[in-house]
Amino acid sequence: MVCKLAILLCGFFIFANVHGLNSDIDGPSVRNDAEKLLKELEEAVDKAMAQAQQALDDAAIKVNETAASIQASAVSEMQSTEQNLQEEIDALKKKAADAGVNIDECLEGNEDQLVNLPNTLSDDMIHCVSDRIIEGIKYAQDALNKVQEIVNEVENIRQEIKDCGSGLKAVKCLAKLAIKIEEDVTSLPTKIEADVAATVLLITQLEDRIKECASSKVDECESQGEKIVENVSVCVATKIIT
Repeated sequence: MVCKLAILLCGFFIFANVHGLNSDIDGPSVRNDAEKLLKELEEAVDKAMAQAQQALDDAAIKVNETAASIQASAVSEMQSTEQNLQEEIDALKKKAADAGVNIDECLEGNEDQLVNLPNTLSDDMIHCVSDRIIEGIKYAQDALNKVQEIVNEVENIRQEIKDCGSGLKAVKCLAKLAIKIEEDVTSLPTKIEADVAATVLLITQLEDRIKECASSKVDECESQGEKIVENVSVCVATKIIT
């Protein structure tokens, strides 16, 4: 039995040296080594968390700025379309006036609809874009929740160190924890970085969907506007002929 215990202690002595623990195998010494590693882990995770927050903030700002620019451009295009089509309506009015024909019936409802078209479709576009932005916020929040889970995991390690107790059992427990902490120093920040990078990519990809929100309404403004002008034109032609 004494021989087995000697072998066990010798084995742990070698194990502790290989993994950078104090060669003295007393509990307080090994505990201090574990706590030093934990502090290193906490600093690494704090740094990764700050970088994660910055990366997500930067991605959100970029998407918001892009969305604002896309919306402004789309609104301008729709207003320009409405003005051009209104000029066609004005030309039809002049044509009817030259022919001495009253076309109030032709204009009723149609002209107001044309004038209001950019505003109506802009509201639809804004709702569409807002949905995409909300989606991006959810992506970011999910990523931050994952980061918080890792932070909680690190905080729990301190309690695990306390729970190791004292004596030879504590030395073995602390040595095992030290190995895990040493691995976590590299793996946990890397996991945070990977999760955030994937989330930033998802947020960035929202830009294309925001563009779709805008372009679809610009196209709709043109097609609906042209249909309105066509209806008025047919009505005016009928009035003049008859």
